[in-house]
Amino acid sequence: MIEIFLTTFLTAFVTLFIVIDPILVTPIFAALTKHDKPRDRLRVALSAAIYSVGILLLFGFAGNAMLHHLGVSFAAFRAAMGIILFIMGFRMFFDPDSETQAKTPGPQASARDNIAFFPLAIPMLAGPGAIATIMLLMGPGAQLTEKAAALTAMALVLAIGVLMMAFASRIGDVLGRTGMNAITRILGMLLMALSTQYVFDGVRVGVLGQTAG
Repeated sequence: MIEIFLTTFLTAFVTLFIVIDPILVTPIFAALTKHDKPRDRLRVALSAAIYSVGILLLFGFAGNAMLHHLGVSFAAFRAAMGIILFIMGFRMFFDPDSETQAKTPGPQASARDNIAFFPLAIPMLAGPGAIATIMLLMGPGAQLTEKAAALTAMALVLAIGVLMMAFASRIGDVLGRTGMNAITRILGMLLMALSTQYVFDGVRVGVLGQTAG
């Protein structure tokens, strides 16, 4: 049981860390809260993480029931989400600036009443990629231990995100644009590999009718 937990936790942590990408969120958060005091920044970061937990829990526990209601098999969903995650990884690897632009909110976003929910929680922390990933990790075939590992990994990634947002200005200064692009490319390469496995698993179960050994 411990081995299953650790294996699932590692896979979930790596996938969610890449998809949520708190390193990419950090400079955007810094720009949105550049006029706030450190105490207010921390409050916004914590609120964004709490919103994200709620959103991901909702889709993690209820998303697969919705798929069943729509008549979509989990194998088909797994393959489709693998393709989407591969496209995200491809974009991160070959054009990291486009991924930054995709997550960067419009010019009026900083003037909104609650930036913790939008754009920080949605679409930056709990975006389509994170929602798809948590649904895959907590699918119908997942054991209770695997679901617990996925939720633990999700909480840890969001905690790291809060920590990085709290020190956003310092991290941005240290890494610089070149450093952040380099890290984004490495994460993109890993995401392409993980998403390809999702596609293989979906095709094996849905088309070939086989289960993972």
